[in-house]
Amino acid sequence: MFTRRGVSPIIATVLLVVLTLVAVGILAAFVIPFVNDSFKNSKECFEVLDKVKFDGDSLYNCYAYNDSGRTVGRTGFSVRMDTDQALAFKVTFTASGRGDTKTVENGTSLDTIRMLNGDFGTALEVPFKGGVRTYVANGAYERVELAPVLKSGDVCDTRATITVAECADPGIVAGLTKH
Repeated sequence: MFTRRGVSPIIATVLLVVLTLVAVGILAAFVIPFVNDSFKNSKECFEVLDKVKFDGDSLYNCYAYNDSGRTVGRTGFSVRMDTDQALAFKVTFTASGRGDTKTVENGTSLDTIRMLNGDFGTALEVPFKGGVRTYVANGAYERVELAPVLKSGDVCDTRATITVAECADPGIVAGLTKH
């Protein structure tokens, strides 16, 4: 009466292949753009690696206090920019295990960072390619980190880091604590 018929092995194989191709296509539609974006950011960051850094020759990479009670501290740091791919940088100050991050870009005014010969709350300047700028942060910090901000707006995870010591030169101390 009723004959049981199954799907032929050839049709079953074709259906499995088609199903697999559809699954791969759907997966690729989501994964490939994600991977491309990730590699794009990584490539751009790799190109600026070691090109946004602290100027190791600067005597201002230190902290000082402007009072004998050591309550009002200032931390100096000099940034060298050897690329035109970074428009700004994020700077993180660390003291007693706590960190504070600020973004420094041309024209930005911050109450906690000033140019060496400027005032707090006035416009900051980012170094041009091949240039160095020295900044003063309000507070005595143990460590300072830099992370480049690219023209695309991406922030690189690669960081330059310095451990800051107390300034020994009275002229440097005067420069950091003048305001």
